[in-house]
Amino acid sequence: MNTVRSIAAVVVAAFCIMMLAGVVIAEDKMNIKGKIKEYDLEKKTLVVTADDGKDMTFVVENEKALKKLDDRLFVGDEVKIRYTVKDGKNVINGLNDLKGTKPGC
Repeated sequence: MNTVRSIAAVVVAAFCIMMLAGVVIAEDKMNIKGKIKEYDLEKKTLVVTADDGKDMTFVVENEKALKKLDDRLFVGDEVKIRYTVKDGKNVINGLNDLKGTKPGC
C-alpha cells in the first residue's frame, strides 16, 4: 500500500514539475496597435508607428504573415500585432499575430 502511495506521489510531483516547466518555457506575447510605416519583404521586416507615436521594427518569421503584407496590407494601414522578443528583436511568428483592422485583413 505504501508503494502505491509513493508511486502516486512521484507521478503527481512529476506532473506538477512538467506543468511549471511549460509555463516557464511559454513565450509571453505582447500586443501593439499602430500604422504600417514601411516593410521589406526580402529582409522580412516591418516598421509600425505605434499609437504612442514611436516606431517599432519587427521581424516577420511566418511566411503566410509575410504574404499577407504583400497581398492585403499596405503602408498607412492600421494593424494589430502580437509579438515576442527574441535576442533583442521584436518577432512576429504566427499568421494571426499580424492583423489588419480593415475587413478582409
